[in-house]
Amino acid sequence: MNNNKRAPQKPSGKSSGTPLALKRAPIHFIALAMMGVVILTMIIMCLVPGAGKNPKNPTLVIYGDKGNVPNLSLTNTLHAAGFEYVIADYGEDISSYGTVVLAAMGSDALSIINDHKDDPHVAGFILICPEYNETYMTGLTSGNPTCDIAIFAGRNKCKDTKDMSAARVIYERLSGDDTLYGIPVKRGGLFASEVYVNNAQNRMLSLSCFSVRDPQKLLFSPLFQNELAGYLSVTYIDESTREVSFGRINTWFVFSWLVIMFSIVSVLLFLSNIKLDESGYDTKKAPVSKWVFGFIGGISIAVAVGIVASTSVTQILDALLWILTLVPTVFMACLFGINFKWIYAKEGKFIPRKTSLVPTLFISVVIGLMIMFTLAMTADLKVHAIKDAGLSAAILGVILVADLIVTTGLIYASRKSTVAGQGAKNCFGNKNIFGLMFMPCIVALLYGLLPGHSQVFYCGLAGLAATGIPFLAVLPIVRHSDRSLIAGVLHGIIYILVIAAIL
Repeated sequence: MNNNKRAPQKPSGKSSGTPLALKRAPIHFIALAMMGVVILTMIIMCLVPGAGKNPKNPTLVIYGDKGNVPNLSLTNTLHAAGFEYVIADYGEDISSYGTVVLAAMGSDALSIINDHKDDPHVAGFILICPEYNETYMTGLTSGNPTCDIAIFAGRNKCKDTKDMSAARVIYERLSGDDTLYGIPVKRGGLFASEVYVNNAQNRMLSLSCFSVRDPQKLLFSPLFQNELAGYLSVTYIDESTREVSFGRINTWFVFSWLVIMFSIVSVLLFLSNIKLDESGYDTKKAPVSKWVFGFIGGISIAVAVGIVASTSVTQILDALLWILTLVPTVFMACLFGINFKWIYAKEGKFIPRKTSLVPTLFISVVIGLMIMFTLAMTADLKVHAIKDAGLSAAILGVILVADLIVTTGLIYASRKSTVAGQGAKNCFGNKNIFGLMFMPCIVALLYGLLPGHSQVFYCGLAGLAATGIPFLAVLPIVRHSDRSLIAGVLHGIIYILVIAAIL
């Protein structure tokens, strides 16, 4: 191994007083201004949903959602309709919430009607992609209960009764209407839903123009949130404290996606004015031992086979989300062991420049804040898979420390091996090794998509996020800076934020 100490790099190009530097300066300041505006806007976007909170607002009580919900967007939407919301467990006491509308999803959705139809605090019911259950349907008619019942479900194009979805059958039993030959009302513009309303106007069925694989994920849809807010405002106009503001709802969604896009642009614009670091990428394209690819590829194939087998083994299927979320750490721990000689060896010691500390800290903090606010706007940063808050915090802490250690070590090893001319030996310098880490997630996506197994599909999507987002976040630090510890800390923080958003 060559004994290569990091020597200070000479500035390339012209001096700071040259026309070239003057041309680059505006780009630098434009990027800084964009970053400031983006972060400020993100803070505002996180604060706006709280406006409109009122103790007099009726409460939408949601049953059956055991995972994360888009907390900020749903709060903003319901506040725009004059409602609050809570997530509840079946059988939970709801008397403390005042006037409530009960919403339930999944296999036990129908049970809430029989359980609460005589409760004077309940103004109505909403069923989201309900499953048919004759036991729960007993005694329910168009007049029992007398309060309003709405059903929201995915697309269902049917030509005869055998093709009718559970939502259609339940609606027909509750309303007495015929949806097969009835004419629906179109609602929603370009992506219009098919809506059926009975003559008494106390029963409604809304079929989305999209197929719905998982009712819990329907809450993330801006289209559904708009439709839900409109229904609540019109149906419970006497209970709600304000008329629905669709402008507020749509503006929040539009600005949230715009600010996410501008955050990416601002970072790329800032990095375009910074020279690539020689230790961050392998210019010589030195070959990497085939056994390294074979080892990582073997793990990927083993996990992929387990994913295929998971649909027939309940225990594996239940743990699949955890497996695909934590598998990046397993991959990097294996690579850490393979690259350990590059980490501890004194030969080829790598010394970062002192002048790189402040710029690296700055861009790392900016990227970290942008991703944190993005995850907060699009998900719920609470670990619902573990009920004990102390236990979940301890687990996240252990994952953070483990990820920080292996990531910092791998980035440092990649820099040393690259500068020594022996090629990037791990995922932070070799895109082929990193690509192998995606194999289990892609297999889960495809295997869940083609047979229509929604749980496997969403687990694959979660695995892609847990693997890709932290890596893409630290890639600019790796390629444009010579600091390994800062990149490792950033990767660990973003990784546990993604895990919190997933679980």
